Amino acid sequence: MSDDDNDICPLCCEELDLSDQQFFPCKCGYQVCMWCWHRIKESESGLCPACRTPYGDDPHEFSAVDMEEVVAANKEKTLAEKRERERLRAMKEQEKRENLANYATVGSGGG
Repeated sequence: MSDDDNDICPLCCEELDLSDQQFFPCKCGYQVCMWCWHRIKESESGLCPACRTPYGDDPHEFSAVDMEEVVAANKEKTLAEKRERERLRAMKEQEKRENLANYATVGSGGG
């Protein structure tokens, strides 16, 4: 599993935010987002999807997120998005150049 796969809730397939990344509601270590955990507890079986242990009222492991961590993660995400936009823009420019190079140049004059 890649690191990117670890940042996605296996149930709803949404990206885990920093709070969710620190949230392990079962002793088996199966990680779901808080939204899915709450939905399972309130509307479904109340059991961990991995080991079928009943979820308690208090999650097994949860640590508060440091505000500096949130700010740093948001900056990194913004920079990554900017780099991706720049990469896509450069690819489009290169594609335009390649398409233009495929056209034959028509000479002028001659008689």
